[in-house]
Amino acid sequence: MMCEPKRQHPSYILIVFLEQIKNVFISLLILLLPGHKSQMFQYIFTALVIILPVVAALIKWYRFTYIVTDDEIRIKSGLFVIENTFIKKERIQSVSITEGIIQQIFRVVSVKIEVAGGKKTECIINAILKEDAKKLLKQLHLSKKIPIDKDIDTKEKKFEVDSDNITSNAVLSVSIKRLILAGITSFEVGIGAAIFASIFSNIEDLIPAGVFRSIYIQLQSFSFLMFFLLFISCLVFALCFTTLRYVLKFANFKLSFSGTHLKISRGLFEKNEFSLSTKRIHGIVIQEGFFRQLIGFASVYVEAVGASDTQENKRHVIHPFIKKKDIPMFLQTFIPMIDYTEAIHSPPSRARKGYYGWTVIIFFLISLLLVSIPFIHTWIFSILLVGLFIGEIRYRYAGFSLIGRTLILRSGFISKTTAIIPKDRIQVLTQQQSILQKNSKLKTISATILSSQFGRTYKVRSLDELDVNNIMNWFS
Repeated sequence: MMCEPKRQHPSYILIVFLEQIKNVFISLLILLLPGHKSQMFQYIFTALVIILPVVAALIKWYRFTYIVTDDEIRIKSGLFVIENTFIKKERIQSVSITEGIIQQIFRVVSVKIEVAGGKKTECIINAILKEDAKKLLKQLHLSKKIPIDKDIDTKEKKFEVDSDNITSNAVLSVSIKRLILAGITSFEVGIGAAIFASIFSNIEDLIPAGVFRSIYIQLQSFSFLMFFLLFISCLVFALCFTTLRYVLKFANFKLSFSGTHLKISRGLFEKNEFSLSTKRIHGIVIQEGFFRQLIGFASVYVEAVGASDTQENKRHVIHPFIKKKDIPMFLQTFIPMIDYTEAIHSPPSRARKGYYGWTVIIFFLISLLLVSIPFIHTWIFSILLVGLFIGEIRYRYAGFSLIGRTLILRSGFISKTTAIIPKDRIQVLTQQQSILQKNSKLKTISATILSSQFGRTYKVRSLDELDVNNIMNWFS
């Protein structure tokens, strides 16, 4: 056991400095361009931007210490105000390891410890040697009497999901070809478009005025077709950017199952490792985006206490891109304690009007707002048809299933979401019935599970009243 307070690796100073510089990089670049303020102001501001983060990083590094005792981990940190944090080991829900580019250079990692009932991540050690991180994980596991994840036997056969049939091996990896296809169908073009829009909003400050004026004059001479081609080119560029981002994020993806723990590792430049006890899993989520449905693929996530992932809506990905037909075998292999079936009971046909109602009303209001725009009034009927189409999709996506001690709820709008929830993990099960639903003998069912810090609710609208009553009787 560690008896003396330990500090982070000195590389933490560089990591914090670069992080702060990254946040002000664009502003600093614009300020240093000719034609902005006086040179003296530029030099003073630049010096402050460089010196202050270094000083802050030095103080943070010096003030941050941690000690691991027999029953708790103690953190002392703070820049101007000292904060002491005491975390009981039995309250620790998960421990994850992240290794960024700078950290890889110094052979250090970031250890994130999450606690049950915490409003935030309780402890992040941003720069610790790999050897010390392994010792820390070992102490935490031993204190909780949890088996430690050991390295997979080199003789154990690894398989790629490119194969048509998933076998019952305990290790899974995803090929680059699959990740490229997953990136293309991830529907994250909006992220790339937002980044490019942010860059273009400052382009006038980033290029010489003469060049900007020439570009502006050239754009004025563009025809409609040229603007359309430019728009398509920007979309393709954004698609390439988001696909590359997706591939780098999930490169070297590996999932292993040791009987009590799932171990997930991923990332090329920023490596992430996460160990999750199967006892912490409160549900499984199958996400099928619009384009992925067309080719029969989906992503699989786990809902678990402490499994916060800011990039994945506070869920952890256990398979980024899997064939829909392979999901039952995949879950049986890696999460055998949860039952799953693809058989879904859909809402009755009389529920259609409930799914159509709000979407048609919303699109009707949109059409009223657009009717005054020239040439748009001829498309009003088409806009209403879009509302009907979306209502039909929502109706077809909705459904439920009961299998053993597991409740399956399915719903969606653009993407289809299937939540697989064990009975003993449901915190609250609610039925609702509006006046219109009462006349049609329909009810809405919603299930809340403990996930992340606030919990998460999954809902299916306008199911048959008898079906919802059966679900409530099953839960009681």
